[in-house]
Amino acid sequence: MDAIEAIRGRRSIRDYRAGRVPRALIEAILDDAAQAPTPPLSGEHPFAFLVIEGKKRVAECGALALRHAREHRPPGPGYDWVERPGFSVFFDAPAAVVICGADEALDQALQDCNRAGQNLMLSAHARGLGTCWVGSPMLWLRHPGTAAALGVPAGYRPCAAFALGYPATLPAPRGRPAPAVVWAA
Repeated sequence: MDAIEAIRGRRSIRDYRAGRVPRALIEAILDDAAQAPTPPLSGEHPFAFLVIEGKKRVAECGALALRHAREHRPPGPGYDWVERPGFSVFFDAPAAVVICGADEALDQALQDCNRAGQNLMLSAHARGLGTCWVGSPMLWLRHPGTAAALGVPAGYRPCAAFALGYPATLPAPRGRPAPAVVWAA
């Protein structure tokens, strides 16, 4: 699969087959993710990857994230998902990946992790796996107690999370409108 096929064919997967993703395959995807461009101020190790393996462990983490969001959600819109019956934070995926940005690159950490996240999704798709960038666990993941319990390395903070696994179903392609383009003269 070439890069254009991967960009245009990748879909957010919310339905995964049972079964583990081989660790070597996850490691290859993370190595691809780590090839994302970063500026010099981000340092030599701009991100760390936290992998949660096993459908049961991923589901447990998802349940903790859901409970934390119910108990600590900020006021205002955007958290209606916490009341959806049967909502699964990681969509019953057999693996989850959290990209953590280096605190020393605070101004760039989120951008560094977003670039790595795009590489992760495209690499997974090109290798026959599916991903879904999930925002719902972030409130829980950023809690200091959670980061420590999951083993987030000192000096890093969770910035992006993904469900990962073999797709059970593929969503239909969704056309996107042409982007707004402004040509600066």
